[in-house]
Amino acid sequence: MAATAKLVVRSSEGLSLYHGLVPPSPGPGLNNLPAGAVETSADGSLLAVLAQEGVAVYAAATESLVTELPGPLPGLLAAAFSPCGQYLQTYQRPAHGAGNAEKNLKLWDWRKGEAVLQLFQKTFSRDEWPAIQITHDGQLACQAVNGAINCYSLTDPAAGVVKRLTLKNVGGFALSPQAEGSTLLAAFVPEARGSPGFMAVWDVAAIGKGDNPPHLARRSFFRANSVRFMWNALGTAVLGLAISDEDKSGQSYYGEQHLHFLAADGSNDCLVPLPEGNVQDVAWNRRGTCFCVVAGHMPAKVQLFNQRCKMVADLGSGSFNIVRWSPQGTYLALAGFGNLPGDISFWHRKQDGRCDQLGKTRADLAVTCQWAPDGQHLLTSTVAPRMRVDNGFHIYNYWGELLHEQRFGMLLEATWLTAPEGAFPDQDPKPRSSVSSSQPAANGTAGRPAKPFQPAAGYVPPHVRGASGSGSSVPLAAAQERHERVGKFGPGHVRGLPPGAEALQTEANAGSKNARRRRTKKKGGDTATADAGDADGSEQASTTSGADLGTTEASITSSQPADTEDSSGTADAAKRGRNLQKKLRQIQQLKERQAQGGLDAEQQQKLAGEQDIIDELRSMGLKP
Repeated sequence: MAATAKLVVRSSEGLSLYHGLVPPSPGPGLNNLPAGAVETSADGSLLAVLAQEGVAVYAAATESLVTELPGPLPGLLAAAFSPCGQYLQTYQRPAHGAGNAEKNLKLWDWRKGEAVLQLFQKTFSRDEWPAIQITHDGQLACQAVNGAINCYSLTDPAAGVVKRLTLKNVGGFALSPQAEGSTLLAAFVPEARGSPGFMAVWDVAAIGKGDNPPHLARRSFFRANSVRFMWNALGTAVLGLAISDEDKSGQSYYGEQHLHFLAADGSNDCLVPLPEGNVQDVAWNRRGTCFCVVAGHMPAKVQLFNQRCKMVADLGSGSFNIVRWSPQGTYLALAGFGNLPGDISFWHRKQDGRCDQLGKTRADLAVTCQWAPDGQHLLTSTVAPRMRVDNGFHIYNYWGELLHEQRFGMLLEATWLTAPEGAFPDQDPKPRSSVSSSQPAANGTAGRPAKPFQPAAGYVPPHVRGASGSGSSVPLAAAQERHERVGKFGPGHVRGLPPGAEALQTEANAGSKNARRRRTKKKGGDTATADAGDADGSEQASTTSGADLGTTEASITSSQPADTEDSSGTADAAKRGRNLQKKLRQIQQLKERQAQGGLDAEQQQKLAGEQDIIDELRSMGLKP
């Protein structure tokens, strides 16, 4: 039986489970179920539906209720499944004045309805949730406290803390996700009293209750208040996004960020070479063989690195701040949401490591995006409270074609459920025509090209816009050319005329004074005759009837000197020469820096182009 993709949709009307890819439709079981929030298990088989003071667990396959946690749970804020799906943790807002006696952080064996671990935590942060991290085998539960990371046995919860990693002022940690081998722990300790902060990796099996075991890998650095860890799926390397609240260079109001790479065996640690500016997003592919980084000032640069932190591909620049890998790890979507226009670019990474761009589109007002389980379709959603208007979700293929859209009065969440391993095998891209024709019609949108990239139009002054009622306007470049080609200061504007009105001209005063002099000389006249012609032309302009007035733009253009193009070409050549000489000076500065220290790849590329610049200067007759 073919696998079916399932989509969790939570709106103001309730929670529903949709079936299918294009178009998804509501299933027979879960339909408009009241829900304040929903959490899904890692394998997509379970849903935890949060109500005001309770949690209910549903099976995604049958869409039926499995169990409810004993309640009530007043002040319930969040819930999360363990990686193996056996445990469910909940956090409740502490009651005022209750103190440490109230255990508001609980770990449940939800099948038995028992709380196997109850702890106290004063504050709650979405960035640090889940607060309890559980090993992939479900044997240990770890929590960071002041000055240490405590590990509890889930096979014998009454034993209390069985392992402790003592780290003064520990700023965060993350367990490796690999399903085989020993679990590793990465932790961060911020700088203090002039000593640098560091991130390090330990083997959880080697941790005891006494002194800390030797770390497997470590990297030290300054300027970091917190670190967000990202393990690859193999557990062989971890990325640490170091975030500083203050940018000492003064270039950013929001602080600065640096991305650090650390191999789990200690064989490699380095600062990931990125352009200047903040890291917009970073993500490993599902196989754990490479990661993609979007970093730098807008338009941000997109780079691909392998699991040894060597750059293997440069995907250019764009208005992107989101990276999404397909579940199979071969397709990549780059998106720019939030304060960006919503551009999406689709890429395919081949087995040899090369990347090909497939399609692109623009998803206006989208807030987030997610690949479908088949790795062939991308879901974008516009949800509240981020956006209060035009709520709904859209489904695109990797060619950027809009296949389905569905509107809601208020959409709160739209998330694909993870499919079982192997349910949707990886597929190479299909030709664009076959992809469009194979999709069924959905609300009349199947195969319809989505909005292409549309650069923002430049400002066109009112007096050079088109006069048609449709509001059309001439291009800005054409309008500027029109106003710059007549006379030294443009065509001029007659006082007393409304903005945009054309001044009436006769043939006598259509050109500049110098042009009229040249025409007069050509007829055999002298300077005095030309001046007299000017005066006569002025009188004629004042006495000509209205039927003879108003020259066309073509006649104005014909009065231009013949050498305009030659002079502009000479100016362009001189400007080009100055730019080339400026690049040569920059290359000389890079050579001096190279003698003092290493250069990055982009700077090395500039050095390699020195001879080409010298040759071009010589061909222009200029001295290098």
